[in-house]
Amino acid sequence: MTVTGDGADPRDPAVLRRIHELRAEVRRRDARPNDGRCGNVSSALEAEFGWQGQHGYLKLLDGTVSWVHCWNRLPDGTIVDATADQFQGLWLGDVVTVDSSDPLVGNYLHDPREWEIHFRPTAGERIKSVECVAGDEVRVLTADGPDRPWRSLAAGVLQVVTGWVLADDVVDLAARVLRAKAATAATASTEDVVHPLLIASIQHFGDGRPWIAPEFREPV
Repeated sequence: MTVTGDGADPRDPAVLRRIHELRAEVRRRDARPNDGRCGNVSSALEAEFGWQGQHGYLKLLDGTVSWVHCWNRLPDGTIVDATADQFQGLWLGDVVTVDSSDPLVGNYLHDPREWEIHFRPTAGERIKSVECVAGDEVRVLTADGPDRPWRSLAAGVLQVVTGWVLADDVVDLAARVLRAKAATAATASTEDVVHPLLIASIQHFGDGRPWIAPEFREPV
């Protein structure tokens, strides 16, 4: 079985050992013990094995999202996530391989589309709908009811941006972001919505405690 090059199988023990070696080399070189270094590790695997590096969002098992993540994709569509260890019990293991036929491939969203969100106030300046625009595509979202219109709109916006139904606390934070943005601007960007969610997700993954990569767990 091939250890290097396009034919390498990430499930082969020799290849898996090499993945761990490359990951450790990158993390030690960068001296970032509480950072998975997914982008640099993905680049190292692409250089070693020829597996395409990708970036985007990862939907985790509890419905939360890693809003900045990198992984590799084999020519047959198989996902190799060499830094999945940073998500601990919220994902599938240490080095994760997901076959192209596995529905969990859909949890990896490569190169997410950028949307512009237009707020559409009605009489009295109440927001009842938003317009999501990406190129020639326009999606108009209307609040389900008067009690919690922002939460309803946020759920719709997140589904447009990701294609996913997300956890309640993610939707709630996005609703607060949209409401605050609408008070001062006519539009918001995907980045405006995602950045606060990113900060919250980083705190969530470690339950408030910094995650330490295995390469740095020796006593100091």
